[in-house]
Amino acid sequence: MKRPRGRPPRAEAPVSRDDIVEAALDLLDREGANALTMRALAERLGINPMTIHHHFGGRDGLIGAISDVAYTQVTAPVDGTPIDRISGLLKAYHAQVLRHPALTMLIFSRPIVFPQQADRITKEISALLAEIGLPTHRTEPWRDILVDFTHGAALATAMNGRGLNCASSEDQGFTIALGELLVGLSR
Repeated sequence: MKRPRGRPPRAEAPVSRDDIVEAALDLLDREGANALTMRALAERLGINPMTIHHHFGGRDGLIGAISDVAYTQVTAPVDGTPIDRISGLLKAYHAQVLRHPALTMLIFSRPIVFPQQADRITKEISALLAEIGLPTHRTEPWRDILVDFTHGAALATAMNGRGLNCASSEDQGFTIALGELLVGLSR
């Protein structure tokens, strides 16, 4: 019996969207940004690369979906001052960048891809800066300073091979430096 042409119905798809995202994130974490190709991911999953295209519409859609999964739990604490909440949010973001540095580098290399979660985090920081009473013309530069500092600190640690295994003094160093930035901000 010959199988009909075209893509299989979603219920018969060999892997789910979540399976693909999980495998892609694992591939990124283990082998780096350059290793994430549709072909390599499809081989890992034992599927046709077109299955990935079917689920995500292409590489940019896949990168967005991976990012949304990786950063969905990055949120500001509900309680505390706006400064405390910014600190908590950036510490959570720092931890995720340490966990998935190749994903961060991949997003940087594809400026057209600005995942929904990255947009949400950026807006959340901006709103908290406004809560502090920062004038509108200073909100964006301070948001960028804080995000860039967080990226730089996490990526420097990860690229030096320490990543999640970083010494608590390095993590404490980030926390101290972030605290200094936030003290400067609140002046």
